[in-house]
Amino acid sequence: MPYRTFKVLTIVLLGALPACAGPSVNSAGSEGLAPASELSGTWTGSFGQLGGTLYTDDGNVVLEIKEDGTFTANVTPAGGANNRARASTWTGTVVRKGDRITFRTAQGPWMTLSRRGDTLYGVANDPATQATVMITLERKAGLG
Repeated sequence: MPYRTFKVLTIVLLGALPACAGPSVNSAGSEGLAPASELSGTWTGSFGQLGGTLYTDDGNVVLEIKEDGTFTANVTPAGGANNRARASTWTGTVVRKGDRITFRTAQGPWMTLSRRGDTLYGVANDPATQATVMITLERKAGLG
């Protein structure tokens, strides 16, 4: 492959990475508090460990985003004898930059998800187990 073609292909591939990358941890930037009219309400969904085999990390999430830009997320294990997921509650603030929504938790870890309409999704690190999980949340109809 000629060097020029390789260079262009590399630039194109690297430019596509942020759209599918995992969470940004403790990232700084020109982010601003997410407008309440765009994110407030109840979001529900689930997460599942990528590549999990014998001991998996699967759970359900109820996320409440308030108009003041704060959130509370309640996590419950999805069930199963070998599930590593732990019941937990996370609180913090929501920060938006374009279609990237960052959840800055009071407990320390941050998580960034992508947004498309009434769906939040992404690959992230479960702060409770350190497993890599895929998360999908949908906003409840009629709320927010």
